[in-house]
Amino acid sequence: MRVPISLRTVALAATVALSVAACGDGDTTATPGPAGTPGTAPAFDLVNEGVLTVCSDIPYAPFEFEDPERPGEYTGYDIDLMRASSDRLGLQLEVVVTSFDAIRSGTAMAADQCDVAASAITITAERDENLDFTDPYFNADQSLLVRTDDRETHASLQDLAGQSIGVQSATTGEEYAQENKPEGATITTYEDAGALFTALTAGEIDAILQDFPVNAYQATQDESVVVVERFATGEQYGFAVAEGDTELRDAINEVLHDLEGDNEFAEIHRRYFGEDPPDDLL
Repeated sequence: MRVPISLRTVALAATVALSVAACGDGDTTATPGPAGTPGTAPAFDLVNEGVLTVCSDIPYAPFEFEDPERPGEYTGYDIDLMRASSDRLGLQLEVVVTSFDAIRSGTAMAADQCDVAASAITITAERDENLDFTDPYFNADQSLLVRTDDRETHASLQDLAGQSIGVQSATTGEEYAQENKPEGATITTYEDAGALFTALTAGEIDAILQDFPVNAYQATQDESVVVVERFATGEQYGFAVAEGDTELRDAINEVLHDLEGDNEFAEIHRRYFGEDPPDDLL
């Protein structure tokens, strides 16, 4: 049976033509803010003066993906929040496509590839050793995605004994799969979500275990796959800056709380998920 998708625009997805073509590391796009007079840019120690450079593992819809109407530019929930934040800080926005492993390990920031990471990053104690996180801006769980034709035989994680489960490397989904896989199941890792979806539809793996909103979004885009199980892990996403860069972290936190206070945060959340954000965020 199809699992109800409570994040209803994971349903707006039906109106967005998502391009899942893989983007190589190092791709960038600079995006000016909307017309208006920006505030004076603060004196942060940025990779590029006057620019907020954001690392993101793309595609990972609906959080970050290539804009179907503007090839070479990026959109999504994370990107829209970063764009709104950079506007309020009086900065231009540049997105740098970066592997998730380089993001979560802190190496991308340590190498001055970017100022902040926006990539649906679950806040964990291990990651907090190498990164400084903003206040949580999104609540997430894990989930299981299978081919629709297999939904009766692969209705739960425990049905996958002896089967192959695909995960994205260096993610909390990989950790959950390793800790909870049934006897005889094989865990196969992939570099990004696009490769995972391709592997599932090609029959290389039997299921995908990863963040619920991402699997749910894919199910709205492709009727050949379906979410069959959701795992309540209580994860929360945060934006990340280099360890010790408290000035930039605090500035982004302040802007996020301003966005929440004047309803722009809720507007962006509704744009992608069809409902107001939970009260426990920001």
